[in-house]
Parts: sequence; C-alpha cells; structure tokens
Amino acid sequence: MNKAENTKQYIERYFQVPARVQGQIKNIVEEIRGGYVLIETRPPWNGSNANWSRSAIAKIIFHKPTQTWKLYWKRASGKWNLYNSYRTLHATLKSIKEDKHGCFWG
Repeated sequence: MNKAENTKQYIERYFQVPARVQGQIKNIVEEIRGGYVLIETRPPWNGSNANWSRSAIAKIIFHKPTQTWKLYWKRASGKWNLYNSYRTLHATLKSIKEDKHGCFWG
C-alpha cells in the first residue's frame, strides 16, 4: 500500500459513521490532484433504487512549498474557498469535524 492509500484510509476512518446508521449515510474520500475530497453520501429520499446523492464537504490539498495542508470549504455557488492552513493532517481533519463556523456540516 502506498502513502496516498494510507492517507485516504486514515481520512475515511476519521469520518466513518457508526455502523447503526451506515445504511442512511456514508462518508467517502476521493483522491484528487494533490489531495482529497471528503464526500457525504445518502440514499434516495424516496426509497428508490437510484444512486446515492453525493455532497462534497471539504477539500484538503497538501501544499509542498510550505509543507502545510490547505483546507477548503464549498460555497452554495459550488466554488471552493480557502478555510485555513494547517501543519498536520490531524489538525486539518479535527477542524472539519469541529466545524466551528458551520462551513462543512451545515
């Protein structure tokens, strides 16, 4: 397993929902150039067999020149805005989970 796979799995474990609600909501991580996007998925509201809906929660990019993790939040317009920069991935993930300004989880 390479470093990117380890990081992706670490992020997915950090945001894993309890087993009792995994049929109602799942958080997944997709790799993008230079980082990752955290995505919340939910089944169709009407109980149909359609695909689960997907909502991007946060984008995390490792900025090599400064050796920092840049955290972005998605505006209603669909544009990503810089939220903050962090020295560690753990601090970045903790900031998403705490969501002090209601940018990630609403």
